[in-house]
Amino acid sequence: MKFKIIAVIFFLFVGITFSVFYFDQDEEPKEAIYHNKLVQTTEIKEQFAKDHTLIEQQDAIWKYINQDIETFQSEFGDPLRKDPSMYNYDWWIYKNENYYIQVAVKNNKVISIYSNSSTLDFRPLKIGQDVETLETTYTFTKEIEVDHLKFKLSEQDLKQRPIVPLSEEVFAQLYLDQFSNKLVGIRMLNKEVLEILKPYELFYWGKLKEVDAPSESKMEEIELSIEKQIFEITNEVRKVYELETLTWDDQAAQAAKNHSKDMVKENYFSHYSQNGDGLKERLLAANAYYLVAGENIAAHYIDGPAVIHGWLNSEGHREALLKEDYTHLGVGVYQSYYTQNFLGK
Repeated sequence: MKFKIIAVIFFLFVGITFSVFYFDQDEEPKEAIYHNKLVQTTEIKEQFAKDHTLIEQQDAIWKYINQDIETFQSEFGDPLRKDPSMYNYDWWIYKNENYYIQVAVKNNKVISIYSNSSTLDFRPLKIGQDVETLETTYTFTKEIEVDHLKFKLSEQDLKQRPIVPLSEEVFAQLYLDQFSNKLVGIRMLNKEVLEILKPYELFYWGKLKEVDAPSESKMEEIELSIEKQIFEITNEVRKVYELETLTWDDQAAQAAKNHSKDMVKENYFSHYSQNGDGLKERLLAANAYYLVAGENIAAHYIDGPAVIHGWLNSEGHREALLKEDYTHLGVGVYQSYYTQNFLGK
């Protein structure tokens, strides 16, 4: 039997001053040979932590996956806000001085949780763990099979965002920092979300779940939500490195939004516009004043958390995220294009 393949391939480009990400999803469909399902299932089960049953009965946050949101609220209370997403679920945002959490809720059920906060209980995982320690518990495999889906991970995927099972129904995408060799973020998700996000090269048989494109007005709401999330996660990352958090800047955000929109409309991907204007000219046009400035851009990531961890693993992007001289930040998202404009005042 032959099967269809969906390829999501990541390419990293290095630009002037800052690194630039771009992703090409226009590959022609290919056919693949089926890999034995039983063998893959056995490999997955061998990845469970030895005390996994005990851990599941404790207070690890991933126990809330597939539970009613009211159960989560009984411990964490009401969210700061509720953000729409591209994937027919809402992100419930929990943020205080101790942690930052994004909880994906659909039909009153928790279906995914993202956080980069070391104060939360992720057992058997822990934010800040060395990669070497993780590898004593889990084997990062190039293939993982879930029902009618088989994901293939590239070498870059294995180094930056491998995926491991926490149970038969819950998985954890691990965001690794290649520079510090530590676990710096975790996305816990059920099978449905894994299928909808399609975060890796995918082989499948049968029917594949898809989501409808949002309306124009809904997309504007989603873009604003992603901008807030990128801003907040950036500050959470800076806290880890004991750096001052950044203040939102409306003018920098407008310049960033204009650039993301221009890249989509004019079909290019660069720090320089088609007319030759760069960051300096865009900030001037937006009446953004500064002593120093920098810019990160990205395209075709699945959402805000994924963008941040992509930038964190690129030397140029990382420099901007962690630069001490910056005091303000504006974020602009248009469709699947993302721009950060940093200012030092």
